[in-house]
Order: sequence, then C-alpha cells, then structure tokens
Amino acid sequence: MRNKFILGLFLAFMAAALPPQVSFAADTVTPEEVAAPPDATISFEARQVRVIFGGGSGTGVLHFKGKNYPFTLKAASVGGMGATDVAGVGKVYHLTKVEDFAGAYAAVGIGAAIGEGKGASAFKNSNGVVVQTKAKSTGLALNLGVGRVEITMKK
Repeated sequence: MRNKFILGLFLAFMAAALPPQVSFAADTVTPEEVAAPPDATISFEARQVRVIFGGGSGTGVLHFKGKNYPFTLKAASVGGMGATDVAGVGKVYHLTKVEDFAGAYAAVGIGAAIGEGKGASAFKNSNGVVVQTKAKSTGLALNLGVGRVEITMKK
C-alpha cells in the first residue's frame, strides 16, 4: 500500500513538473523503420541517475555479422526521477557498417522500477541507425521522457 502511494505521488509530481513539449514529444522512430529483421543486436549495462534532468553511463557490445564490437555509452535525459542499475538487450536496424553505429542518438522512453522494473526505448542516430531496447532495472525510478545517448566504439 505504501509503495502504491509513493508511486502515485511520484507520478503526480512528474505530470506537473514536465513541460508539455517534453511530455508529448514526437517519437523519433516510426513503426516502418523496425518492421524488417534487425541487422544486429546489442547487450548493455548502465547506471542512471535522474531528478527531472539526469544522466548515465555504461558499456555494451554490438553483435554484428558474427563479430562483437564493444562500446561505451553516455546518456542525458529530461523527464524522470530516481537511480537505477540497468541491464538490457536491443535490436539494431539500418546498420550496413560498424562505423555508422557510433554517434548521438535521440530517444523517447518509458519505464519504472520499484526494486526491479522494466523499460523500453527507441533510438535513432544521424546515420539513420535505429536501436530498440528492452531493459531490466533495479533501484527506485520512473522514466517518462526524452533523452540523448552518445555511443563511442572502444578500440
């Protein structure tokens, strides 16, 4: 009962705190962009902290054409509150060469964690690469916003 009350207060706070242009931002990924089979997959781990504005960092691996390519990620977001450790997987679309995977991705995401939670996001970079992720998180947080993820390939 107490957790539901706290979550209700948190949701009410988030709805009041987010400006309309953020809470109703247009999704950057269309259904047509993820209709074909993926070109690659990813797995990743990250730590996120948010108080309306937030950020995070982590590591991951791009699995593309039978090879593994490690990468790092740094994220910034608007819309959310809390702290979580995240582990996830994703599908990568419109990737023809590894070099196109790195870069800045715009994202719209939603997720929640009270102890353990789940979330999903869709990202797109300036090279046209689209990444759909599903993640499990531990901590106490709510994500209802937009963000930017910068991916750098490890050497």
